Amino acid sequence: MRLGTNIGILNVMNKVQKNTKIETVPIELAGKWIAWSADHTRIVASGDHIADVSQEVTEKGEKDVWFDKVPSRTVFFGGAAFHG
Repeated sequence: MRLGTNIGILNVMNKVQKNTKIETVPIELAGKWIAWSADHTRIVASGDHIADVSQEVTEKGEKDVWFDKVPSRTVFFGGAAFHG
């Protein structure tokens, strides 16, 4: 698992082809952990704890996902991302 930051995610996401639609994180996921697909085009799992999200990713058979903590509704910027 590699540690990154939201800035790193933005750099990776900028490398995604310009014609690829990148999903917007729904407000309902504020404050939760999410797992992005390898190409950052879809959210494949979400939950309150990273361990639960990781387990769901494994059960779904997803590979090369990025874990990201969605800021709460009261935080304007922040979070961390993990590549696993």
